[in-house]
Amino acid sequence: MSLYKIDQSTQVQEEALASTIPVGINENCELVGVGRFEASNKSDYLCFTWRDEHKNELKHMEWDIDPERITPKPGESTDDAVTRRVNQMLVRIKHICTKFIPENTFAVQGNTFADLCDSVVSILTPNLYTGKKVRLKVIYNWNDYCALPNFCPFVEDMTIDPTKLKINPRFDKMEKATAPVQTEVNGTDESDLPF
Repeated sequence: MSLYKIDQSTQVQEEALASTIPVGINENCELVGVGRFEASNKSDYLCFTWRDEHKNELKHMEWDIDPERITPKPGESTDDAVTRRVNQMLVRIKHICTKFIPENTFAVQGNTFADLCDSVVSILTPNLYTGKKVRLKVIYNWNDYCALPNFCPFVEDMTIDPTKLKINPRFDKMEKATAPVQTEVNGTDESDLPF
């Protein structure tokens, strides 16, 4: 049998797979999944999967805080830095969950990060979020991937009018860091090349 063979059994994907929800304030998005997963390095993470009205998707992941990877601010102990980062994570999780569960009834806890994830997954059941439309604020992260910001607010109910979500150019990265390089390359003609 030939390794390099194209015939009628060769399948071509003619339809594009889902793209990522673009940067900006996106309307009519839905939470379509919540789960605890294990990464290749055996670390657990909590994943919220969002979909917009064009079938674009965005995965927002929360990871356990590793004290070895935390850099304290000046005058802050490592323990204080870890506590600060854990609190920031808990605030983001609460911010998401309370768009689907009343804030006065939302409460989760866990002795470990995996327990916390399982608690969130068990309380945020699909019947609470399926079909509920929200607005998402999406930015570029430090690695130029579309992501939700690290600080709230970044999700709100579609019934809020006008939106309270804002883009702050001082903090919200709305252009890829590589964009200026691409512009420069596109603006260079062959006469400028040294060879």
